[in-house]
Amino acid sequence: MKLPHRDRIDLGPSPYDTFLEREAIPVVKGYFVEDLKDLEVKPWKRMGALGCYLNMGGQQETDAYVCEIPAGSQTLPQRHLYETLIYIVAGRGATTVWHDEKRKRTFEWGAGAIFAIPLNVSYQHFNVSNEPVKFLAGTNLPHLLNLFHNEDFIFRNPFEFSDRFDNDPDFFRKNERLTTRSWETNLVPDVNTFPLDEYPMKGKGVKIMRFGIAGTVYGCHIQEFPTGSRSLFHRHGPGAIVCVTQGTGYAMVWREEDKERTRFEIRPGSIYSPGDLMYHGHFNTGPTPMRHFAMRGRSPKYSQDRYRPTLHDMLPLDMEPPEVHKEYLAEIARNGIKEAVSIVQE
Repeated sequence: MKLPHRDRIDLGPSPYDTFLEREAIPVVKGYFVEDLKDLEVKPWKRMGALGCYLNMGGQQETDAYVCEIPAGSQTLPQRHLYETLIYIVAGRGATTVWHDEKRKRTFEWGAGAIFAIPLNVSYQHFNVSNEPVKFLAGTNLPHLLNLFHNEDFIFRNPFEFSDRFDNDPDFFRKNERLTTRSWETNLVPDVNTFPLDEYPMKGKGVKIMRFGIAGTVYGCHIQEFPTGSRSLFHRHGPGAIVCVTQGTGYAMVWREEDKERTRFEIRPGSIYSPGDLMYHGHFNTGPTPMRHFAMRGRSPKYSQDRYRPTLHDMLPLDMEPPEVHKEYLAEIARNGIKEAVSIVQE
C-alpha cells in the first residue's frame, strides 16, 4: 500500500537563492564540470576579484565557488560565519587572517595546497605571482543561510571563535595524525604528494586520507586509485564536491530507478557532484594513479556517523549491472593497460 505523502509546497526562492542573485556572478548547476579552469568568471564586487558559483548536485547543503585573483592583486577582506575549504588550482600567493587588526598572521601557499579559513576570522588573499591565481572553495553557506535566513548574522557577526584560532604564530604549521586514514592539520602543502593510507573497502591499492582542517566540522579527503583501478559504486547524502587533481578516467552516476547511467570524462580540473543517494563510481583509465580532492560530510573529529542509521552505501561488484565492469576492462585494454587491479572488498 502506498503511504500518503504531503504534496511539495512551492515556497519560492530560498534565502540562499536570493543571496546568489544579489552576488551577480555566474552560477553553474548540474552534476559535472569538465574543467574548472574553463569556467566563465566575472567581476565579483564582494570579493574584489573574479568568480563564479558552483551550486551543483541539486541540493543546498553546501556550495562551491571558483575565484580568480589577477597577477599582483588581492581580494577584499572577508569575514563570515560559514566554513570554507580551499584548494589552490593555479598560482602562488599568501593569505592573512586576524581577529585583531594589529595582530595579523600570514601564511604562503602554491598550486596544489589545501587549507581552511578559521571560522569567522577576517581574512584576505594575495596573489604574489605574475600569473592569475585560481582556487576552488567549498562552503556550508547554503545550509547556514537557509537555517538563519539573516545575512547580517552570517556576514557581520562579531563573535570570535578563539578556540578555533588563537593567533598562534605556528597555527598553519600544525599537523597531527588522529587514526588510520585520518589527519588533523591546518595546511596541506600539495594535494598530489601528501601520503595516503590503504583503503581496502574501496578496492585493492586504493588509498585515502580524511582531514579536519583549521578546526572545521566540514570534512574533506584525498583519494587515489592506482593504474587499472576503479571504485565500487557507492552512495551517500547530498553535498559532495569532487575535484580531480591528477590522472584521467571517467566517473559514472546513476540511481536505482534509472535505466541509463551517466558517464563523465574526467581529468585534472574536472568537478562532479552526485545528487542525494545517487550511486557513483570512479574509474582510472590512464597510465598513472588518479587522485581527487573531495569536500563532503564531517571532519574526523566531528563525524556523527556512529549516531546515524546504517546505510547500505557500497554496492558489491556482483550486484552492479555486469556491462559496467566489462566496459571498464575493454577501455583500459585499449589504453594499453594489461591488467585490472582487483576491486573485491577485503
